[in-house]
Amino acid sequence: MDIADSRDKIIAKVITAFADRFNSQPTHAITSPGRLNVIGEHVDYNGGIVLPASIERWICGAFKANDSGKVSIYDLKYDDSAEFDPNSTLSPEKGSWLNYPKGVMAQFQKKGITIPGFEVCLFSNVPTGGGLSSSAALEALFATIVETIADLNLDPMEKALMCQKAEHEYAGVPCGIMDQAAVIMGQSQKLMKLDCRDLSIQQVPFKSDSIGLMIIDSGVHHELASGEYKNRRDNCELACKELGIEFLRDATVEQVESFKFSSDEVQNRALHVVTEIERTNHLIQCLELSDFEKAGKLIQQSHHSLQYSFEVSCAELDFITSFCNAQKGVYGSRMMGGGFGGSAIVMLEKESASEVASAVEIAYFRKFGVQASVFLTSPACGVTCDRLG
Repeated sequence: MDIADSRDKIIAKVITAFADRFNSQPTHAITSPGRLNVIGEHVDYNGGIVLPASIERWICGAFKANDSGKVSIYDLKYDDSAEFDPNSTLSPEKGSWLNYPKGVMAQFQKKGITIPGFEVCLFSNVPTGGGLSSSAALEALFATIVETIADLNLDPMEKALMCQKAEHEYAGVPCGIMDQAAVIMGQSQKLMKLDCRDLSIQQVPFKSDSIGLMIIDSGVHHELASGEYKNRRDNCELACKELGIEFLRDATVEQVESFKFSSDEVQNRALHVVTEIERTNHLIQCLELSDFEKAGKLIQQSHHSLQYSFEVSCAELDFITSFCNAQKGVYGSRMMGGGFGGSAIVMLEKESASEVASAVEIAYFRKFGVQASVFLTSPACGVTCDRLG
């Protein structure tokens, strides 16, 4: 099981790297977490209810304003650097990670905000392509840096919406609001019940000493902009059009089951969404009652629906979830994120975590010849920026 460096250790690393790279001391340190989603997959853009949390994996940065008017970025992990004028016309470049910070800067430009120059050194232990929202973490990090450097005080949801637009317009991924909201507004030891229609948030305590959340990165990295994600979203929009509603959130399971859609595919996509919203609400009730057995069954049902109705799973994730669900101490496992690869989430007894992690690592390697990355985590604080010195 992977034991990552602590937040404080990574911050110390980027502060040292900043001094070496830019020959000065940073004024601020920032951490922007990845996120998990306990349940509520592919319902955020359908006006549904989701249950994410920020996690104990971060993109960390040390930064300082400069007088050059330029943004200078150094990524310690990849030994990569970039520099650009944040107030110039910023255009997306296919396949470039700079689309995320540039997309965020473009949202500030739209608001008529002049972006001061700054230098930043980055390091991340959020797996990329693993369904843990490394892109949203990067967007939130840069949005918060600009907010700090420009002495702004953004409403957290406004900032999340700006980051969402950056992903739409510069990364080409028509994502919902869940990832950015969870990364920015997550709280320690709490899951976030987010209503993606009215954007209301309720923090749901998740503080059991005995229950843990395990993440298993399959090593199969997806590319959501490739078209499959958009295809699923288009199917959902078509289902709404045929039903005569704005969001699938407004349909019932019985209505979707009995309606004559233009294709079985459209019906199956809609059926996943409406049943997933029901499962999410039921799971929240289970957590309030500490009924982890029922919560685990709902998580298992979620994977089955994603596998067969929404068709966004893959052989690797199906193997991981099936294997984990058969292990002692596991309540439920499912694929997580946009699909076609990425990670699985497992709700389990903490005392069983090491044994389950070891077993799944061995079995997965034997089956696929790939080393899965496994780690235990807890709900953590959202993006945090601290002044140094």
